[in-house]
Amino acid sequence: MTNLLATTFNDSLQGIVTKLNELMNSFWIYIVLAMAAVVVVWGAYIGIKVAIAHRNEDKINARDMVKNLIIGIVIMFVIAVGAPLLIEGLSAWVGTSSAAAVVPTV
Repeated sequence: MTNLLATTFNDSLQGIVTKLNELMNSFWIYIVLAMAAVVVVWGAYIGIKVAIAHRNEDKINARDMVKNLIIGIVIMFVIAVGAPLLIEGLSAWVGTSSAAAVVPTV
């Protein structure tokens, strides 16, 4: 009975890992493009705020916004690098390789 449950659990995890790999492979370029678009638009907005800042408190707020933009870029980069690594780790833990789990569609 325990062996049957372990086999069913491993099969379920393998199915989940396969679906996650397929999802990441199909949407990866769109995720990267969306993050790049957000950075460009927000960076332009902050650049305009820095350019028109005349008072000291406006300049301080603009500098804080630049710091927050840089922190946001770093966080997005960590998530973008970490998500595939997390899926690879889950795949290795289940015992399947991600190359074998992803079946190319024709």
